Amino acid sequence: MKITNLKEKLNKNLPFNDVWITNDETGYPKSEFGYIRADHDGYRWHNTCWSAHKELGTDKLIAEFDAVYDAFMRSFKDRSAMASWCYNNAREVSWDEFNAYYVGEYGCYWLRMITRRGDYNLYLHCYSKEAM
Repeated sequence: MKITNLKEKLNKNLPFNDVWITNDETGYPKSEFGYIRADHDGYRWHNTCWSAHKELGTDKLIAEFDAVYDAFMRSFKDRSAMASWCYNNAREVSWDEFNAYYVGEYGCYWLRMITRRGDYNLYLHCYSKEAM
């Protein structure tokens, strides 16, 4: 699975409001499969993956989640490219934090982009449409 033109498909308005209404005892929304936390060191993107509700991870959702992250890395070669795009296209949370959203076939995705150096620059959250 490959996602092309991710920048054009990102939305700065939240298209899936209901996701945060139903958190469970884990503190995560019931539909959250997991998230990727990434930073750019000046040379390349590094990431760690975290699961919230591993049982939601169908093969198709996992493949799409991987494809969204791969498309992110192709679209934003570094933190500077991400920041430039954010200033004009994403929802501003603060002067150095932005949100954008993507709705895929199997999941909904929240991209929390942080432009500060020395911090994690991306939190890519994946929510299962089936669980929503």
